[in-house]
Amino acid sequence: MTKLLTAVGALTIAFAAPLSAAPEDVLPERSDEIAEFRDAGAWTIRENVTKGSCFASYKAESGAIVQFGFTEDETAGYLGLFGRDAMAIPSEQEVAFIANGNLYSGMATGVGASLEDGYEGGYVLVNNAEFVQDIEAGGELTVLPETPQAFVVDMSGASDAVYEVRKCTTELDS
Repeated sequence: MTKLLTAVGALTIAFAAPLSAAPEDVLPERSDEIAEFRDAGAWTIRENVTKGSCFASYKAESGAIVQFGFTEDETAGYLGLFGRDAMAIPSEQEVAFIANGNLYSGMATGVGASLEDGYEGGYVLVNNAEFVQDIEAGGELTVLPETPQAFVVDMSGASDAVYEVRKCTTELDS
């Protein structure tokens, strides 16, 4: 189901684009209280009780963890990629990624913690409403950091996961 290529070290990249919305306000942190909401195929929908938001995650066959979430108004979102015992990649590097044929770019700014111990990685922060639609399309996502490595993530089933993240968010608001 999931296709992740190259070294796990490439998963330790955190990306950020200039933001007008505040997706960092919904980014999961290791200290947050996280509860399972429900499953959507291979994806697990999680409620971040601490931040009052929801996100989707799954563990690929390679062992890598992929997460995504977005602000309630869907004007901004994030994608998280995490690997076990991943090597640190220097921050402040230009990165690009392609989702559903659309090119996004930003600056790597550091690494973050995953939901599971021993995993490190980071987040792509995006202030483009098309990002959620591109994730929802469920195609391959290609990440191109400033390293010799690139990797591809098969986002199959992401459409159902986006639907369930929206449902989770709506239920939190009611």
